[in-house]
Formats: sequence, C-alpha cells, structure tokens
Amino acid sequence: MGRAYKNFWSLNTDEAVVAGILRAETSKDVEVFLPLNAQMKDVDLICVNMKTKKMLTIQVKGSRAYEPKEKKIGDFCEGSGGWFLISKRKVEESTADFFIFLVYVLEQDKENGRILIRPHTISIPTRELKRLVRDYKVTHGKDAYSFKFWVNPKKKLAFDFRDKKYYVSEYLDKRGFERLNNYLV
Repeated sequence: MGRAYKNFWSLNTDEAVVAGILRAETSKDVEVFLPLNAQMKDVDLICVNMKTKKMLTIQVKGSRAYEPKEKKIGDFCEGSGGWFLISKRKVEESTADFFIFLVYVLEQDKENGRILIRPHTISIPTRELKRLVRDYKVTHGKDAYSFKFWVNPKKKLAFDFRDKKYYVSEYLDKRGFERLNNYLV
C-alpha cells in the first residue's frame, strides 16, 4: 500500500524572525529548533542549551505594525502598538514555557529621517502571563483575551492598554531574553 506525502509544516514569518533574534540574544551553546509534528501543539520553537541539555518551549505570537493615529501624551508619545487575540484555552492550557509577543514598531531613523519597521519582543514566562491575565484581563468575543501592547523603544517601555493597563517593560527585548537565558543556564 502506498503512503501519501504532504507538506505537514511551514515556517511562519513571525517564528522565523523570533528564531533569528533568539540566535543573537542567547548563548552560543543554545540552538533553536522547530517542532515538525502535530504532538507539539501550541509550541512554535524549542531552545536547547547543548552544553547543559536544558530546554524550553516557546509560543510565538506576531502582530502587524500599527501606525499611531495621532501623537498622544504620556507613554504613547513614541513607538507604536501591536494587537493580539488569544483564546482563553490557549493561555490556560499552554504547555509552552514562554510566550514571545512580536511587535513591529514604526521608528524614525535619527540620521536620515526615514521611518523604519523594527521588531521588538515581549518574552513572558507562561506562568507570569497566566498571572497577568488573571489580574488584568477580561475575555472578549468567544472566550479570548485581547492584548494591545504599546512599545516605546526610546524609553524602553512596554505596556498593555486593553482592559486594565499594566506594564510589561521587564519582559521587553533584552530584559525578556535575560529571563529566558536564565532558564537555559
């Protein structure tokens, strides 16, 4: 009897961007892998420290770049936001160790004045995300959490302004990867 073959996986652009950032932000002993089977549901990347054999799993969520509608005051002065809608089940039953939210931020280059799109990451341990959801979020639509993260790269500031406002700056870019690296040491 013959066997049918099909393309059973494809690399998501956001996962590829995060994998590239992880390579730059982790030790040379850490390798980034992509699961190739359906048993690893809701796990997009796997990081393994080849020296210590410690491993962690990552769920990647990406957002398109949103241009700010107008200049606002306070924390909204610089940067831009990303929007994520994640099912309540996906958060509460997650087997991943970390969620990495990829936010594309519109930034102006100081030298030539051009507007660039730069990726920024918010890397949150899943147990911390579950606590934040419990403390600050309500469900929207069909049992989903809506996150609206604003990233201000000049101030190295990030916060969610959907539902109750709370800061996630401690998980932004390098600070978030420091936490991730500590799991792999």
